[in-house]
Amino acid sequence: MAERKLDGIWNAERLLHELLYFSDDRGRIREMNLSDDSPYGIKVRRFASAMKAYGKEECLYLGNEHLVSDACSEEKMEELCLLLKHNLHDKYSTDFATPDFLKGVRERRDLFKTLFQYRKSLDKVENTWSGVMECSHIVAIGIKATDNLYQTHIKAASDILDRMLVLLMGDDYDKSFTEAELLPYGYPDVTDRELEDMILDNW
Repeated sequence: MAERKLDGIWNAERLLHELLYFSDDRGRIREMNLSDDSPYGIKVRRFASAMKAYGKEECLYLGNEHLVSDACSEEKMEELCLLLKHNLHDKYSTDFATPDFLKGVRERRDLFKTLFQYRKSLDKVENTWSGVMECSHIVAIGIKATDNLYQTHIKAASDILDRMLVLLMGDDYDKSFTEAELLPYGYPDVTDRELEDMILDNW
């Protein structure tokens, strides 16, 4: 029998993907019930405990732009600017020459909010067919074709946006946490396998 382990890792990327899951279309975190013991409630408590560990618990009740750190290293800013330049028309090149470009946390929060809103739209495209359990052969062809379109043409954009958003989140997320390290912050003592079994039992 396999040893029971809480061996998952929480980092900026995972926090961002959970934020996409729990945010509404306007990027605000939906109301969370931290006393819910259902599989969904366990996911909520996992996310909330990670936010608490990063010192961002108040962001559960504020706009997600408040996830953006006050500090953002030069290395992160340089990588972010390269990604932005690559996707901007030349007429914006003078903005990058300005010494204080994106130095203020307010500017970074505004940019995070804008990029996150677009990323949320792509997330909805990616998960369009997630609730389909059974369908006709012709519908399956349509689903497979559109899924291939996403994987071929859109996923790369999602990955770039994810990287830009993580960079904008700044220096507060340089540390990663194991699930075991999150237990003192209220992380549910439930492994991924146990959560999967709970989801199947509740299906």
